[in-house]
Amino acid sequence: MAFRGREFWRGALATWITFNLLFLVVTTVVLTIMSRSLQGIFSILVLVAWFQLVFVVAVSVLVTVVGGAAAYVLGRFLRTVASIRRHLVAFAGLGLVVGGLVIAIGGVWPGTETGELGSLLTHITEPYIAVPLLGVSAASVASGWYWTASRALDEDPAPQAQVAEAQLAD
Repeated sequence: MAFRGREFWRGALATWITFNLLFLVVTTVVLTIMSRSLQGIFSILVLVAWFQLVFVVAVSVLVTVVGGAAAYVLGRFLRTVASIRRHLVAFAGLGLVVGGLVIAIGGVWPGTETGELGSLLTHITEPYIAVPLLGVSAASVASGWYWTASRALDEDPAPQAQVAEAQLAD
């Protein structure tokens, strides 16, 4: 199976969608736990959704495009590796690196921001939010690769597709 541009962008889109969905859920759960009250979950959800619309969606588009170059290089490097697990670990590692860079940049940038957006960005480097977001980033990149690889294998008419499908089942 050879990845073509279509598969690459399909994986990038799957990664972006997965990240944004997981970000909303995980950040809401973490902030609700930190607030120690389920009574404020709706207001936390609204705050996180607003933050996501104003900031996260745009940044994640940029990161997906820029990080896509790294994913492409990694994919080319791994093209002779048959192990699905190695691919998943490598792409999860890429997600950790990219997520770590975004968190580090986000942690120093809010000095110019005021209000709730600046407050949320200031806390992004705190372990209680950074660690779950690193997990979200790693899971999103790995799942984006897995989803598009499995779709590409389904569409691949090559005879080795059955072997590759068996590897995906591992």
